[in-house]
Amino acid sequence: MIDETNPAGRLHKILVLAKAQHDNKKVRDVWSYVLEVESDDAAITKAVVELYSLTHQIQSLIKMKEGLNHELYLNSFNNIERALIPLNLTSGWSSVKVHLSEEALTRLQFCAEELSRFYAEDSLSEDELKNIIEKIEELFESVYSSTLPDALRLALLEEVERLRNAITMYKIKGAKGLKDALQSTIGAVVANQEELRTTGDDNRDVIKKLGELIDKMDSFTARALKLKTIVSKPIRYLLEKATEPDVVDSDVPEAET
Repeated sequence: MIDETNPAGRLHKILVLAKAQHDNKKVRDVWSYVLEVESDDAAITKAVVELYSLTHQIQSLIKMKEGLNHELYLNSFNNIERALIPLNLTSGWSSVKVHLSEEALTRLQFCAEELSRFYAEDSLSEDELKNIIEKIEELFESVYSSTLPDALRLALLEEVERLRNAITMYKIKGAKGLKDALQSTIGAVVANQEELRTTGDDNRDVIKKLGELIDKMDSFTARALKLKTIVSKPIRYLLEKATEPDVVDSDVPEAET
């Protein structure tokens, strides 16, 4: 049985489903169906580009394994990449399908088997993903209707969109995509910590939902990737302090002389 939790296994599953599509379909319709994205040229193109990036991730991981015949495992990746790039969404699927030979898929299957020996990732359940999506949407509504300064509000909305995209691309990128998006969000928190602290008292709901989402994604990705949690104590402290009222000078004890 193919390990579908590693990058090669995920790509193999997607390409097998794509290969099974009827020759008369348009490329646009095949990728929209297989990658579960809306039938919009921009959305489909973005998803296929992510799929193309996945082929490079697989090749890099395979090349990391010493003592392996890299050429034997990776010989068919040129054909796989031709099925993805260049992307002509209006052409017939048969012109693309020809590159997804049984040989190419078999070699990809071997890659998945080899990666399973040293690359471990647990899949998140539908319920877990649904829970993250709900928290993302709650955060979006909270940020959108907040009284945060425009620049900060825009920065947080950009992070929400990044998190949304990570969920959409989970089928392709797995938990690593969630981790990358989480790291970006944490970076945004650090970069805007002063404004979050000074405006947090009037926007407690935003900070609360932001903290909950970060904690949830941190827990999920750490478990899925078998890593330590990303969120450090300073970040947790920052999110907690951002909701506390500012300390005025008169409240600060004078230093002893």
